[in-house]
Amino acid sequence: MENYENRIVLFLDILGFKKIIEETVLKKKNSVENEIIEKTTFLIDTINEMTKVASITLKDTSKIVTQFSDSIVISFRADDRNEISKLFHNIQRLIAQLIAREVLCRGAISYGKLYHKNNLIFGPALVDAYETESQAALYPRIILDKTVLDIMKFNYSYGNKHSYAKIRFEVDTNAYLKIDTDDKYYIDYFTGTMMFFENKELFDIYLKFRKLIINGLRFKNPNIYIKYGWMKNKYNKIPEMLEQINEDEDLFDKRPDIKKLYDEFKQI
Repeated sequence: MENYENRIVLFLDILGFKKIIEETVLKKKNSVENEIIEKTTFLIDTINEMTKVASITLKDTSKIVTQFSDSIVISFRADDRNEISKLFHNIQRLIAQLIAREVLCRGAISYGKLYHKNNLIFGPALVDAYETESQAALYPRIILDKTVLDIMKFNYSYGNKHSYAKIRFEVDTNAYLKIDTDDKYYIDYFTGTMMFFENKELFDIYLKFRKLIINGLRFKNPNIYIKYGWMKNKYNKIPEMLEQINEDEDLFDKRPDIKKLYDEFKQI
């Protein structure tokens, strides 16, 4: 099909919104109209915020953002070097803003043939991203395979294996991504969230983050519990990860507020 392009695509789903939507239409015994309005407003505001953050871009870009229901799709041409360089940073910003609202997300990044114009989107790359998100992401994380990462690296460095661009891409990637126990690359938002908040706001966010996980661990449903168990394990490793970053970048000297968070950190 002539209109297909080779594109990098992110399919992202907000977790827990089905429950919120149900609460806006199923009036319970003790619920009042104000509570329903509040939940509906929260739903709308969160989706608008998600779309707003995702749509931040440069003037000359191939990026397109489409939102539907509680999901969002972001795609750009696979050879768009500007978007490649900003992708992981932009996704971390989006995750951080959702955590500030005590909302979690899950998603997958894929590569392939895609038609994406305005609000019309279809193609094998979208199917792959959707199926990966729903079947392989499993936990509240955004994942991608090494093959997608290699394609991004190749296009960013113009295929030159020894270029400075390739080295810079690898350094930036290592700062944003971690390899999970199932060999999937995922965007590390457990320490990455820190770059978007400072001082009191930083402490407030991580207090919300901790509370979110603790509340989630109260679910008896094993499918839900395992998701928060994964988050608990990653959250408890934050001090270890901060120590490593500090060794490489003198983080604690640059960010005394992060050092304070490290010193006062409480495991779950």
